[in-house]
Amino acid sequence: MGYPLAVSMSVSSTASHPPSIASDDLELRPWDEPLLQQLAQWGERGFPYHAFDLGHLRDPMRARVELRRAREAGPHLHFIACEGDTAVGRVSVNLHDRAGLYLWAVHVPPEHEGRGVCRRMLATLMDWLEVEHPGPDFVLTTNAFAVRAHRSYQALGFKVVETRWHYDRPLAEELWRVPREQRKLIDQHLRFHNGRWEVRTHLMARSRG
Repeated sequence: MGYPLAVSMSVSSTASHPPSIASDDLELRPWDEPLLQQLAQWGERGFPYHAFDLGHLRDPMRARVELRRAREAGPHLHFIACEGDTAVGRVSVNLHDRAGLYLWAVHVPPEHEGRGVCRRMLATLMDWLEVEHPGPDFVLTTNAFAVRAHRSYQALGFKVVETRWHYDRPLAEELWRVPREQRKLIDQHLRFHNGRWEVRTHLMARSRG
C-alpha cells in the first residue's frame, strides 16, 4: 500500500503500546509471536512493492529481531490489524515526527485487499490518535505509482501537499536487476539522477478532526 518513507528526523521519546485499539469490525493489536507467524505467510507482491514483502520472517532469527523491534519503547508504535484472530494488515505511526503524526508501513497483503482494510485500519488508528495524542496533523508519504493506496488515503481526506524525487534504496537496488519490460511499469515515476535511481514521491496530509 504505497512506500512509506521517513519525512524528517524524530526526537527522542518513548510511548507505550495500548493493549489493542478496536473499531466495529477491526482490531489493531501490538505485534506478538502468533500474529508474526501469520505475517510470515502473507502473500508477496514482488517488484516494485517488494520492500513490504515479509517472507524474511520465516527465518526464526530475523523474526525475533523484528518482533523485538516492533515491541520496543520509542516514538514509533507498530500495529497488526486483525479481523477476529486473522491478521489482515499492518501499520505504524511515528508520534514525534516534525511533520506531524507520521503514518508508515501501511501494508495490506494481496489476499486481503479489495475489502477496505487499508481505509478501516487507518481510520481506526487515527480515531485513537485524535484522543490519545492530540495536536499534530496526520502525514504520510507514498510512491507516485501506488495508485490503489492513493484511493484509500484520499477517501480518508488525505491530500497531496508536496511531490518530490526520493532515493528509495530497496527500489533502486532492485531496478538494476529487473528486466527492462518489468521496469516499464513504473518508468514514468522514475529518473536516473546523479548516478542513482530516484522515484517520484508524494507527501500527503490530513488535518485533524
